[in-house]
Amino acid sequence: MPPLSRRLFLGTASAAFLAAGTGTAAAAAVSDSIRRRARQWTFENDSLKATVTYERGGIQLTQLRNKRAGRDYLSAPSLLFAHELDGGDTVRADDEGWRLGATSTEVITVRTQQKSWRVGERVRIPLRRTTPRHFAVTLVFEIYDGDAGLRYCTLVRNEDPSSDLTLTRSTILDLCLPDEPHTLHYVPNMKWFSTRGSLSTEPVGKSWPKKALTVYDTGDGWSMSPELNWKTQRGNGNYSNDYMLPPFAGINAWHEQETVSVDTHPESLQLTLFPGEEFEYLAVNLTVFKGDVVDGKMADELHFRKRFKYHSTTTLFHQNDWDYRGGPGHELPPGYYYDVVIPQSKRAGLDMVMLDDYWNTTRDTIEPSDSMKKSITSLATLSKSLKDVNLGFGVWFSLTGGGHLQGRDLADPAQLAHKRRQIESLINDYGVTQHMIDLTEYWQNEQTTAYSHAGDNVYRKAVLTRTMLNDLVTKNPQYLPKLTSELDIAPTQGDRNNGLLHIAYNGWNTSNGGITGEDLSLRTALTAFGHLPMNSTYMNGGKMTGRMEDYYSYMAVRAVKFPEDPGDATKWPDAAVELMGVFNAWRRRPEITALTDGQFLPVYLGQGWDTAQGDSSKGPYVWMWADAPRRTALLIATAAGTAQTTVDAKVRWLKDRTTYAVTDITIDDDGTQAQAAKGEFTGRQLRAEGLPVDLSENTSKGKAFWLEAI
Repeated sequence: MPPLSRRLFLGTASAAFLAAGTGTAAAAAVSDSIRRRARQWTFENDSLKATVTYERGGIQLTQLRNKRAGRDYLSAPSLLFAHELDGGDTVRADDEGWRLGATSTEVITVRTQQKSWRVGERVRIPLRRTTPRHFAVTLVFEIYDGDAGLRYCTLVRNEDPSSDLTLTRSTILDLCLPDEPHTLHYVPNMKWFSTRGSLSTEPVGKSWPKKALTVYDTGDGWSMSPELNWKTQRGNGNYSNDYMLPPFAGINAWHEQETVSVDTHPESLQLTLFPGEEFEYLAVNLTVFKGDVVDGKMADELHFRKRFKYHSTTTLFHQNDWDYRGGPGHELPPGYYYDVVIPQSKRAGLDMVMLDDYWNTTRDTIEPSDSMKKSITSLATLSKSLKDVNLGFGVWFSLTGGGHLQGRDLADPAQLAHKRRQIESLINDYGVTQHMIDLTEYWQNEQTTAYSHAGDNVYRKAVLTRTMLNDLVTKNPQYLPKLTSELDIAPTQGDRNNGLLHIAYNGWNTSNGGITGEDLSLRTALTAFGHLPMNSTYMNGGKMTGRMEDYYSYMAVRAVKFPEDPGDATKWPDAAVELMGVFNAWRRRPEITALTDGQFLPVYLGQGWDTAQGDSSKGPYVWMWADAPRRTALLIATAAGTAQTTVDAKVRWLKDRTTYAVTDITIDDDGTQAQAAKGEFTGRQLRAEGLPVDLSENTSKGKAFWLEAI
């Protein structure tokens, strides 16, 4: 289908486009974050204030205020949605045809096995109309507490009892944001680009922009992050493997229009609603900030932590058997996990042992194969043995039950319910704590079924799968889902990736993104900062090198895979394993995890990292964590294989007027940990002049510093 111009879709004049039309969640007491006055709702936290107004049958966003910058970014009331129905009539949020229903609010919480706490509040605003179709839209706004942003999505409902209704194309959001002097940063894949001009919906290379972060020359700005897939698989193997459709939507920032919008790609998504059906539509996250691009990315990181309900985010180190056991026909000696894998993992202080692909009789069962039983006996025996030594248990487990582009159609709720029962058995019967979801699960079924159509089959897979995983995490907070970068398309592209739509609560992803190929290194993870949350990052190259330069680098991400055979003394040398044990014992000390369970704070992520011309291949790399009152911090610096050894690490996250005593607490490669005072610095000095770091002072180029307020 040729693209429909925005002028044809949204009207023939911007004046007409801008003209103002002048569910039942458990109710909670409305807090200061959501306030209603007549038919107006205001959402407010420490960073932003947004207002939605319903009048004369239409609803609009009428304020988006950056509180710290003291400015409202909306030059006029802005559009909250527009849908083309069945390729004909277009209905808009501001077209005066909507009846307002009863709204509801609820508190958004994060739950662990020990406690739960509030992170925000949600309101649902239902609207209905009868012409040109019986159609309902429920606006869902989530405002997150403190320094965070606003998430907005809709639920769309076909209220016709007998006919399907297709949203052939949609504008998800269209904001009258000022096109003033600015630098616009955007992400087609993983690498960041920038422009002083506009951003079109055209691809950059082979990828489409999925995020826009604008820094005005006045030193403030906004960020727009739609929750999208990476690309969209066409067919289930009946097309060439390199054929990929765009993500479900794209961003247009002032390109041949006066606004910034998120619009669907109809070739990838045309949602067909069955009679009486309601379904979730695409979401957009909005944040505002004062400062530079790093402050903008940090605003998103703070928002993502609450939106995706992250907790207990100290890096998880896991032993993975793919490199020495994975693949059909491979077999380990009897009892190998009990004699080698588990004892070595425990000795190294790892957190988990994981069975990768081909452990089960088929990819569709949770029964170990005969060859696997020789080395583990049974899942029950392995589970008990791991629990006895306080190691977690992880498994690779396909949701489709097949290989790439094969197996169960996850757009079918009945198929997904079957896989859910299997996952619940893995959790409840065998204590599985981490679940790897791999292969091209989101292939396209081009046949019309009782549950999907060709235009929405892939989208339904993504939404229903994430909904299921989020529900499992909510009910089982110890469950950690991981979705790999092979999910969207058959693995023929060197730069395949994930999108925000694939992030489940408190889970993580593998991200390739064309940065370092299949080597999912520290560079790849750090490039994701502000785009894919750092709490979702992953490294696949954990090794027993005996070099603290490497060991410290593993602390930056959410999970590290150690794939080499622990029974191979050349890969797991005794001294290196012993050092890893010393390092992990230190890493688990309560005063350390109290910080590393918190928010990742960047300090220096490679040469030019805080500019539009950064080179992530040139280190070193420095980051930190700090407690809420900013009185204690842990700073890590590593060359991570690069040649650079010195940097004045400028710390922007501490209090300017507070003086901090800095102590070098580095563990050296021989396992010793001497404490050396490095001096006293005010927060203002650390921001402006930096902390001098010389990585050549140790036998390998990695360091740790403790900062304490005096």
